[in-house]
Amino acid sequence: MSAIALEHASPRLSLDRLRAASPLLWWTSLAFLMFFVLCSGLSVVDPRLLNGISVWIKPAKFFLSLSLHMLTLCFGLTLLPERVRSAIPTSIASATMVAMALFEMAYITFRAARGEASHFNTGSEIASMLYSLMGAGAALMMVVTFFIGVQVLRHGARKVMASATGWGFIIAALLTLVIGFTLGGMGSHWIGGEHTDATGLPVLGWSTTGGDLRPAHFFGLHLMQAMPLAALSGSRSVVWVAAALGLAVTIAAYVLALNGVALLAI
Repeated sequence: MSAIALEHASPRLSLDRLRAASPLLWWTSLAFLMFFVLCSGLSVVDPRLLNGISVWIKPAKFFLSLSLHMLTLCFGLTLLPERVRSAIPTSIASATMVAMALFEMAYITFRAARGEASHFNTGSEIASMLYSLMGAGAALMMVVTFFIGVQVLRHGARKVMASATGWGFIIAALLTLVIGFTLGGMGSHWIGGEHTDATGLPVLGWSTTGGDLRPAHFFGLHLMQAMPLAALSGSRSVVWVAAALGLAVTIAAYVLALNGVALLAI
């Protein structure tokens, strides 16, 4: 059977490759998916609200987002030669990603269980310290994403998918860092409008009454999935058009938010 036939012979084969690329990232991502389901269930049975929505919505969304993030990193690692995947720097990067994700989700879930905010919670010295550590952990996760992107560009095959994945990781990490630092400096993702998720978009919660930095954060971060998906076309032109569109949408959402304009007001 040819290599191409093997690649498409079974969905299980692809899943096996993801798991083998980094068992640590793989199993953590699956655990996070389970916690996403758990938190989603709790949001139905627990009547407590925070900012107008269930206290369990934020941990549910973060568990899902980080699970997808780690699965995407696993995919990036499949594009690397075994000697690079198993090298100490790559192993340290994967372990750092998991450690920071576990810390962030432990803190977010702890606050949710108490009916308290995790982000922008500086009501006490301990809360301020933990929030700062969570921010540092999020930045480290982007550093890991950037590092793996560089590794894919340096050591991956000179093909469209490797190029799209490497640059997707790098661009997403840089955009997320910039927007993350802005969020930290603003002290809120809301800029004008009603400071509540009750009137926000369904599921996403993005503000419909004023500026909100979350859409820009979302678009920028998920370029790490959008560019590899564009690479399925087999065309570098399609990949770079997708990258340019994603960058333009992210910048537009960022500028609108800073000017206190809701994304839906376009």
